[in-house]
Amino acid sequence: MTVAVFPPSLLQKAHDHLWARLSPEQIQERVRNQLLQAEIPSSYRRCTFDSLDSSQDPEAFRICQEYAEKGEYQGKKGLILMGTPGNGKTSLAIAILRHTAQRTQGRYGVRFWNVPAGLAQLRRQIDTPEPQPEDILSLTCNRLLVLDDVGKQKDTEWVVEQFYLLLNTLCTQEKQVILTTNLTPARLFQGLDPALASRLTRLCHQVVLKGPDRRLQP
Repeated sequence: MTVAVFPPSLLQKAHDHLWARLSPEQIQERVRNQLLQAEIPSSYRRCTFDSLDSSQDPEAFRICQEYAEKGEYQGKKGLILMGTPGNGKTSLAIAILRHTAQRTQGRYGVRFWNVPAGLAQLRRQIDTPEPQPEDILSLTCNRLLVLDDVGKQKDTEWVVEQFYLLLNTLCTQEKQVILTTNLTPARLFQGLDPALASRLTRLCHQVVLKGPDRRLQP
């Protein structure tokens, strides 16, 4: 049997034609479904650019908002949000994710993934006889992937191998990705394979957030 293979441009046109026929209500329903599937933690589900205080770190807020509007910043497809705990990195990353789902009208997958918890869950799946619902590369099928708490994972040989596979695929496919980390730039890149660190630097713009731990503020 011969299987027809359509050029990506033709598939995109068909995709756009389908969306042009949807009502505003249908589009919003698709956006809601994408956000439900994104697995945003419940404590962050109300995070939007309108709900966040831009005065806490105006420059970081501006960069994240511009990235959300364009899907890139200064020609780079990703952002690395760096800073001490509690200064708003995850909130800004989720605001980007929510805005991206709205801007693209729910056409593409968006996903939040906490790196330490996600890797631990994948490891548990390997040790059980149940079918594995997700592997590390399935994350790269999303239009935008938020990788939260990078650097908090416990580095075993398996973890290093899986994390390399994920980041290397995201970099080589030039995917939209947001990393949040408490590590300094030097510590983050020191812990990566040199070739991967180079690719990640080319893919992502670094944003260092400032300010105190907002969780401790009254």
